[in-house]
Amino acid sequence: MKPLLALVVFCLAALSTPARDFPETWAYLMKGEERYFPAVSPITDVGCFSAAVDGDGRLSGGHLKPPALSGAGADTRYHLVITIPWSTTLAHIYLNPELPFRQRIIDGIVARCGPFDGVQIDIESVSSKDKAAFLKFLVAVKKALPDDKIFSVAVMARWAAHKQKNPSDAFDYAFIGKVADRVIIMAYDEHYRGGAAGPVASLPWCRSIFDHALQTIPAEKIVMGVPLYGRAWQKEAIAKSFRNPEVWTDLRINRAELASTPEEGGSYSYTTNVTINVHFESMPSLNAKLDLYATQPVAGVAFWRISQEPRGFWEQLAD
Repeated sequence: MKPLLALVVFCLAALSTPARDFPETWAYLMKGEERYFPAVSPITDVGCFSAAVDGDGRLSGGHLKPPALSGAGADTRYHLVITIPWSTTLAHIYLNPELPFRQRIIDGIVARCGPFDGVQIDIESVSSKDKAAFLKFLVAVKKALPDDKIFSVAVMARWAAHKQKNPSDAFDYAFIGKVADRVIIMAYDEHYRGGAAGPVASLPWCRSIFDHALQTIPAEKIVMGVPLYGRAWQKEAIAKSFRNPEVWTDLRINRAELASTPEEGGSYSYTTNVTINVHFESMPSLNAKLDLYATQPVAGVAFWRISQEPRGFWEQLAD
């Protein structure tokens, strides 16, 4: 299909799709990107991303209070999102109840959550061996929070076959669904950076995740994550190390001109073509996901993230 024709099809599909009324529409906002908050949207809940845990177990960065957003409604709720660096080793240390970091993290959350409507735990690098520690940590955070705070947990995408193959997986939907007020299902990164190229979140894949969520979590607590971004993969690996004989073969094949000095050694350069494979969310693919999630009376959807959406996206949702 020609690029221009494809664009026309995308636009027609977007315009022909009816609006959906979810009880809650969550969207994540990076600190420093407040200017991208839409002037018109159905957003009910803003995930303020994020307060990160530093090496001492203390919270750093992120919003200290809900941001002033001109497009937000008077009833908009704001959630303090807590993250850690992606490291199973750090997660193991932070979640260990015998070390001081765990309690320090909880104390920091309680101290900072005051002006927010809720707190969200987004710890993704938890190995199966730390499952019990992770779930106990969630219980401890819930107990420590004031009663008026909404407690939400962001969980990695899981489906029935994955659960059967990985029974000790830390993201136990059924247990987390009992502890949290909302469970944000991150139904994206089907194909991820460092992996093979493919859709960020294909509809059949999302359907399997949605089915698993409905079978394990109370529907009124489910918030399905929806990606607004795309990814690019480079097929050819250009950056690499060379054995010395390979250098001369590469030099000959590419007919490059050699430069050499005693101080810096040899060097050469040439131009070559690479294949870039890009997958992204279009209006039709986003509408298809929203249509799927609207088939059951769940709490809502959560968009990752504000500033990455297609042009006109928020206006369409608000219609």
